Amino acid sequence: GFVKNSNRPLFKAGNFLNLINNISPNISNSVTLSTMHGCPPDEIERIVTYLVTEKNLHTYVKLNPTLLGYNFVNETLNTLGYDYIELNPESFNNDLQFSDAVAMIKRLKSLADEKDRSFGVKLSNTLGVANNKKVLPDKEMYLSGRSLFPLTINLAYKLASEFNGELDISFSGGAVAANIKEILNTGIQPVTMVTDLLKPGGYFRFKQIADKTSELDHISESLNLEALKELADNSLNDLEYKKDKREVESIKVPVSLTKFDCYIAPCRQACPIHQDVAGYIKLVEEKKYVEALELIYSENPLPHITGYICDHQCQVHCTRWDYDEPVLIRELKKEAALKGYDDYVKIFETYKLPELQDTRAAIIGAGPSGLSAAYFLVKAGIDVTVFEKEKSAGGIVNNVLPKFRLPQDAIDKDIELIKKLGVKFKFGVDDNFAIDTLKNSGYEYIYISIGAEKPNTFELEEEDEKILNAIEFLRRFRNNEKIKLGKNVAVIGGGNSAMDGARAAKRIGGVENVFIIYRRTKKYMPADLEEFDEAISEGVIFRELLSPVKFNDGNLTLQKMKLSDFGSDGRRKVITLENEYETLQIDTLISAIGEQVDFNILRKNNLLNEGDSKIHTNESTNETNIKNVFIGGDALRGPSTVVEAIADGRKAAEAILEKENLNGKLLQQSEYRVNRNESDLNKIKGLTIPVQKDDLTAESTRCLHCDFICNKCVEVCPNRANVLIDSKVLSIQYKDIYQVLHIDGLCNECGNCETFCPYEGSPYFDKPTLFWSDQDFSNSSNDGFILVSSSETISFKIRYNSQEGTITYNEDGSIYSSSFKELSSSVEFISFIKFIFEVYNNYSYLFVKT
Repeated sequence: GFVKNSNRPLFKAGNFLNLINNISPNISNSVTLSTMHGCPPDEIERIVTYLVTEKNLHTYVKLNPTLLGYNFVNETLNTLGYDYIELNPESFNNDLQFSDAVAMIKRLKSLADEKDRSFGVKLSNTLGVANNKKVLPDKEMYLSGRSLFPLTINLAYKLASEFNGELDISFSGGAVAANIKEILNTGIQPVTMVTDLLKPGGYFRFKQIADKTSELDHISESLNLEALKELADNSLNDLEYKKDKREVESIKVPVSLTKFDCYIAPCRQACPIHQDVAGYIKLVEEKKYVEALELIYSENPLPHITGYICDHQCQVHCTRWDYDEPVLIRELKKEAALKGYDDYVKIFETYKLPELQDTRAAIIGAGPSGLSAAYFLVKAGIDVTVFEKEKSAGGIVNNVLPKFRLPQDAIDKDIELIKKLGVKFKFGVDDNFAIDTLKNSGYEYIYISIGAEKPNTFELEEEDEKILNAIEFLRRFRNNEKIKLGKNVAVIGGGNSAMDGARAAKRIGGVENVFIIYRRTKKYMPADLEEFDEAISEGVIFRELLSPVKFNDGNLTLQKMKLSDFGSDGRRKVITLENEYETLQIDTLISAIGEQVDFNILRKNNLLNEGDSKIHTNESTNETNIKNVFIGGDALRGPSTVVEAIADGRKAAEAILEKENLNGKLLQQSEYRVNRNESDLNKIKGLTIPVQKDDLTAESTRCLHCDFICNKCVEVCPNRANVLIDSKVLSIQYKDIYQVLHIDGLCNECGNCETFCPYEGSPYFDKPTLFWSDQDFSNSSNDGFILVSSSETISFKIRYNSQEGTITYNEDGSIYSSSFKELSSSVEFISFIKFIFEVYNNYSYLFVKT
């Protein structure tokens, strides 16, 4: 009746019925058969024969990567860096063998031709590997995605070659936007994908994939063996498929997931000084370099220095790791500093500096930590004097770090601004400071930020050759002293000092070969990967799993090592390979195995007990056991990063300012606004975008601004069990533009939302949960609610912090009755129950009505 009576053009009876008649009553005329690992080949063949002959279906059979053989698969995974994956040789022996597969395919192709049906293979199934992560309950887990692609594409070439290109192949094994064109260019089709779909932006990414495929002139209907071989060969060496491509395991930050307003930028959380990374990146995008630099300076007094040598934990935790590669955050900071500094200084000089208070503070050490404390203290009006044993400020970065890593101009600009603020410096002072003397001189507060410059040493069985300490060597190198190292140099160690030492040694006249000797493997080196790569690109030779035992007569004897169990630091331990040695001809040995603080000076000042190596402080302020004496940086932590040192200095300064009832805000700031648009961000949320090293304005547009909009748990849920609730339609004032509601009835607890959530949390467990049945409510421990009545009154059964009860609402959302009397004054609970009513009022279709 509806079709015939409709006046809408779409529903004209004749046209509509014709459309219906054109729809086949058969759901599909093709099928892909996927069998369990270990399924006997004769059983596979019988099933395909039945599908082709009895059901008259075009049929593809899914095959396993085990067809490549244990040795090839194991070697490939190890070469690509997945050496932690454990394969079971029995899985390969028990699975379909290549020769049997070829014979089976030939028979089935012949049968399909006879029945006028299509037959092909689908490559590939997942690869069963040992479940050594203990996340899943079974003995095996299954490899998919990026690491599976080289195996799948090589299997495709191996089979295609066997049949001289006369084989229909469908592909699914690591297909993504980056390789879709190359796969289709080989003639393989159709291509399906799952793994990428379950990552952030996965559904959005289909548009990018469609755009890429539309660039193809045509898609060949026959296999191109030459193109397939090239793609297969390249995959074994392409960085895209190597473990090193993704340098981090997870971008998570150690913060608990909240019920509401959970949008955070992991980059900011991971930064020791919690810089507003997304804020200054947006300003760089808008070419507002002065405003960007001003925003940086509000939290970081050394933007030039950190623009070059920060260990950028922000990048380690960048959300774009789950898409492609992280935003070049450090480079964007440097861009703001380099392009904004001159104009910023002009504006800065118009500011009225604060009048200094009578309160005086002494800073011991003019390294990054001391400079940071001085900066924040003087901005608030504290009279600050920095005492430094060297002739200039900057500490290690100005006296040791090579200029090829950090230009002098960058250091000078950061220190210049701190001097302009009114910080006083006394250089060339005795490093045997005395707290009592400083206090008697009128300094009410003291911050100790001496560096860790006392080298660690290793003992050799025999040594009669030249051994240099890396710090002293780098100091001499920076001062352009004449240094003779000979032809062959070995640097012992795996940190950034070892990389600096090796690169500096390569620049010394007469040096031909420089070796970095490390007792573990590259994977477990503490050095930044980029610093290691720089050293290798300059010709430094890396030798791993070796430890020095003797150095005499120009010969360095090295004990061979092997990896052992995991240690408490997450790295593999090493053990010696008995009676296995290697010898290198070496003229100079440079020791770069770390440094420590000179504890004697700390003991003399009663900051450290005899025999102790850890100073006890108030962790929230860094105040020591002596009142108004603070400590930070290397002096507190041992060798630490520049940004950690800055954070310690700022922490101590803020504690001092709190004692003095000063808020620390001194200089008026330019008016600026960071404008971010949801629709613009949604356009890039699904895109994989190459890093734009040569165009930093374009690079800034890769930022996803996670503190403004996240929604990853919604995007990656295969069951759509996490739902966005628009904050604009709610009467409650929220910080974030969306809240997340979890729907228990749609969730199978796969954990995918937990995998990609930036918190140490589980959205399917931690978010407010809507239940559809009493049984589901009872079987769960989630904080959540179920609609009990919606006829005369609106009532919910609620669980909150393990307490259960009932709340009945009036029509306006006010509480008619509640069994949660003891929680009635809890701000969090009130927000929770208001949220329940607002969701019901605005999203009633989500509820099962009673």
